[in-house]
Amino acid sequence: MTSILEFQDVSKAFDRGKQKYYALKGINLKIEKNTVNHILGPSGSGKSTLLNLASFMDTPTEGAILINGKVASVMSDSQMSQLRREEIGIIYQRDNLLPYLNILENVMLPMFEKNRENAVQILKKVGINDFNKFPEEISEIDEQKAALSRALINNPSLLLADEPTGELNSSDAGDFMEQLKAAVNNSAVLIVSNNPDIGGYVDNVYSLKDGVLTENIYETVIK
Repeated sequence: MTSILEFQDVSKAFDRGKQKYYALKGINLKIEKNTVNHILGPSGSGKSTLLNLASFMDTPTEGAILINGKVASVMSDSQMSQLRREEIGIIYQRDNLLPYLNILENVMLPMFEKNRENAVQILKKVGINDFNKFPEEISEIDEQKAALSRALINNPSLLLADEPTGELNSSDAGDFMEQLKAAVNNSAVLIVSNNPDIGGYVDNVYSLKDGVLTENIYETVIK
């Protein structure tokens, strides 16, 4: 299989006075094309740090991070910014939709070339047909589906999701995960969360605790 994202012996340290605190310690991780991957960990485990590195918003203290075989550490700031726009889509715990734009306008906002038809098609695919409403007029699950549509709008190779079901009840969380899994098309998904209930919707599960990553913590992962 083809690796979309790869961490090679990645560590991330922060200064705490005269000492260094390692939020991540020697992370080795391969995220393959056409897979949904879940990193499960409690608050303070290093999930946010890992996500910042995976989205190239931060750089590792040690090790290398590759996306589609390209080493990020040798890129300029402008190249890194372009890579984020072209290769990565991000979904947050809260949808982060702009309240003064309707759903369709929110989804079209990051498009390289504005194409209403494509945006409408993506929205309908995740089950949103009334896309002229504003965020405050729709349900939380539809807000997250709109956020998923926005993340998919430029056909990224890597989709990152930060606690995407954190604001949803169990039924809506399952609905959202079904849509997220269905969205994988020659791309890869990396989810960071503390919700073990989404394990049935993913291909690979990892545990992150005190900055250390362990593979496949569930005895059985339903695929």
